[in-house]
Amino acid sequence: MCKRRNRNEFTTSNIILCEGADTTFFTIYYLEYLQNTEKDFEAFFAFDFLGNENLPNFLDEIKRYSNYDEVKSILILRDSELSFNSSVQSVKSALSKNGYPVPSSTNEIAEDENISVAFSLFPSLSKIEKSGTLEDLIINNLTEIDVEPVLNDVDGFLTGLQENNRRLTWLHKSRLYTYFSVTDNYITLKLGEATKAGAFNFECEEMKSLKELLIAIRQ
Repeated sequence: MCKRRNRNEFTTSNIILCEGADTTFFTIYYLEYLQNTEKDFEAFFAFDFLGNENLPNFLDEIKRYSNYDEVKSILILRDSELSFNSSVQSVKSALSKNGYPVPSSTNEIAEDENISVAFSLFPSLSKIEKSGTLEDLIINNLTEIDVEPVLNDVDGFLTGLQENNRRLTWLHKSRLYTYFSVTDNYITLKLGEATKAGAFNFECEEMKSLKELLIAIRQ
């Protein structure tokens, strides 16, 4: 399930706070995937906090939601971007500023008498210190056959653009969407839609780490 921040409500006691729409819908489709065999994952609720810079304010805001007292666990999912360590410190600072339990690092759970808290960073979704994004995770775990030759062509194309002074501010997004644009199955789809359509391997090691964390934090 997904709700936008202006709904001011939760529907379960296990909350997943996601960085932006792509991460939110990716998480929703992963939960749906898990629910096909394990109904216990219906206990989670994916919620978009609309961007990393908004996380501190959002963590404060949700305390005033009408049913916040029913929340027993919070899991934060965001990109590690250019620096894994800086992203860890950013999340820990946002939690500390708002009086939440602060995990020592990624995929660790901190708790007090009221709530359990954890966070995990794309693309590793584990304790492995790896910088990058959700797009990096997806492009490294695509389900199609003969992905590498296509990616090699995509990389050659993008490199050529850059060598001709074409600035690619979001290279990770350019790489993934260029790949999608040359495949019949995903050419018209957004990231979340392509995930739902089967572009991504939900059984990869990174998602297994996330599943373990979900099981551990679930109340």
